[in-house]
Amino acid sequence: MRPETDQTNPEGPSFRATVNGDVAVTTERVAEPARKPAHAAPSGPQRKPEDVPGRLGSTPSDHPEIHLFEPSGYAGVFQHACRLGQLLGQSGRRVVLHTGHEHEEVRIEGVDLCPCSWWPRHRDVGARRSGAIARRFVSRTLPHLHAAVPPGAVLHVEGIAAAGALTLLALSVARFRDRLVIYSPHDTFSRRGRVDGALLRLALRVPHAIIVYSDADVEVLRHRGLEAYCSPLVQLVPEASDDERLKWRYEWRAGSDVSVVLFAGCIRPEKRLDVLIESARHWPANRRLAVVGEDRGGWAHCAELAEAYGVDVAARVEFLELAEFAAAISAADLVVLPYDKASQSGVLAVARQLGTPTAAANVGGLRELASQTFEAGDPHDLNRAIDAQLACAVAPDPSLDENLAITVHLLAYGQSA
Repeated sequence: MRPETDQTNPEGPSFRATVNGDVAVTTERVAEPARKPAHAAPSGPQRKPEDVPGRLGSTPSDHPEIHLFEPSGYAGVFQHACRLGQLLGQSGRRVVLHTGHEHEEVRIEGVDLCPCSWWPRHRDVGARRSGAIARRFVSRTLPHLHAAVPPGAVLHVEGIAAAGALTLLALSVARFRDRLVIYSPHDTFSRRGRVDGALLRLALRVPHAIIVYSDADVEVLRHRGLEAYCSPLVQLVPEASDDERLKWRYEWRAGSDVSVVLFAGCIRPEKRLDVLIESARHWPANRRLAVVGEDRGGWAHCAELAEAYGVDVAARVEFLELAEFAAAISAADLVVLPYDKASQSGVLAVARQLGTPTAAANVGGLRELASQTFEAGDPHDLNRAIDAQLACAVAPDPSLDENLAITVHLLAYGQSA
């Protein structure tokens, strides 16, 4: 049986958006502290959004176009961009999402999809693929964006799928032709080493405004001398049917008397699936570990560890399309994120919207959405969190203030809500 929804805070978490010190939107809640985003202020000579012609005080008929750019076309940041574009389109704006040429099959009414970024999904990750992406990014995608995004429009760059140098170049080119440039890194750190990290930090000083999706990232950027808007993280989340959930339970060999603990998403070394496998050594017989997601360099070690410990893992190690991925999360009794490092998590946001409880390491912004937290890297504390959550049988409140998310984005875009 799935747990009942927690009604102790039926309205969800608290958020507050501020611009230049003035409270623009306030939604008061009781259980969680308010977010306090502020207008981004990159270093060097900058143009404020209100200085861009035709932005503030415009009517719905003459709002500048909004162009979202997420180059890969798949996974969490792409799915976020899809939902963001959908909501912006519903607000009466013209929205174009520029993305990968092999993007996931999605239906997002009110959004023009432009598959202008050459980003192969089914090639082995490596230097040859990265080099080919970089060459086409510079020779084709950036010239296309420069031509396709008109003067005065908003160009919102999403994520760090592109390397630091490419992200820096994209943001720099975007600032030409009187465009308002917004950046949402989604991660405020790099997985590609110190040089790439330095380039990404430099890229954060290029846009007119930054939007992040956790209080933790607001503080990270503030320590670097940057201010950012903070918004709830919206995700494209399809509802799962009973048949889809039962299909996953059957694959996991989990009857109604078995609790499934799920690791979902890319399997990277810093996401520490090994900690979850270590904790599973001490689980009772009616608890099962399942893994779904694409291998990004972390699976081989974890598979060897599970075999050495005698831990039976029901694993589907491949990229899953959104509907199947969401059904897996919905079918689980608990989703665990044992990460060493994180800014926020689309997996947490999806799980919350589907009503599936979560346990996450107390790093970055994970603690802001998780049902339970534990000390990162500690399998014993992880087991404590798992036991506590499965015992309480209370699901997270799935409510999400999408209206507030759009208001925050429009404030960053210099447009009235």
